[in-house]
Amino acid sequence: MLNAGVDIGGTNIKLALVETGGDDPIIEARTAFLFDQAGCNLLCQRIADSIGSMLRDIGCDAEDLGHIGLALPGTIDQSGEILVHAYNMGYHNVPIKKVLQNHFPGTQIKMINDAKAAAQAELKAGVFKGLDTALLLTIGTGLGAGLIMGGKVFNGGQNRGSEIGHMPFLKGGIPCTCGLTGCLERYTSATRIAELGRANMGEEYADAKAVKDAAEAGDKKAQEILDIYIDDLATAIGGLCSAFDPQRVALGGGFSAAGDILYAPLKKLVAERNFFKARYDIVPARFRNDAGVIGAALL
Repeated sequence: MLNAGVDIGGTNIKLALVETGGDDPIIEARTAFLFDQAGCNLLCQRIADSIGSMLRDIGCDAEDLGHIGLALPGTIDQSGEILVHAYNMGYHNVPIKKVLQNHFPGTQIKMINDAKAAAQAELKAGVFKGLDTALLLTIGTGLGAGLIMGGKVFNGGQNRGSEIGHMPFLKGGIPCTCGLTGCLERYTSATRIAELGRANMGEEYADAKAVKDAAEAGDKKAQEILDIYIDDLATAIGGLCSAFDPQRVALGGGFSAAGDILYAPLKKLVAERNFFKARYDIVPARFRNDAGVIGAALL
């Protein structure tokens, strides 16, 4: 079955047409555009145009779609109709499904939190396949988290999701876009690396990859920034492992491809900072930046 997956982030909007009928999802077409703080109507118009363009590229039309899945960086209401809060986008109580439905009246549209979508992709065909309990952290503009419990994506006891990125990490800490202070994502997102890079190394290092590349090239300031970041990330993962004892922890998002400069110290510190003193299996997510679109297409 051909489905459309749309991964809506605070920085980028990624879209793909995904064949989901087999054991392994196959991306047939993909595109992306920058999120420019546009309102819901314009955003949905651009999504519709992008899906239409991809369909034409592979000789299909909207009637060939099984569904459109929207992976969203925030809280979705219990009816699955309203994006309640997406703080990194500045969206609150937005009927995004209804607006997009106007462009695709004959196509089913489904919504899911973006990290839950990524976890679904990893459970179906990625590094969580066959596992009962696992934790995915997506490191991007914010910090998303998808939890697998009992072999299924956990969506909260009352179907409101779970916002691990907004757990309190430091009392009276850095203000968060959600209105609280000291949230976990303010210390463990790629945005945090960029902030530290800008403050300590200059504007050209206001990017997580630039800081990582500089550290690999031997820059001491860049390495100090990564040390601070990894220390906080390890504390967070250690606590989550103490709570859930997952069979595997996976990191998604662009920074998950950082390699040994991230994973070697992270694994060591997490082993020291969980209750069980266990050396947890911490790996890059299989689908990385494609996890959101694939998970949305698999809904």
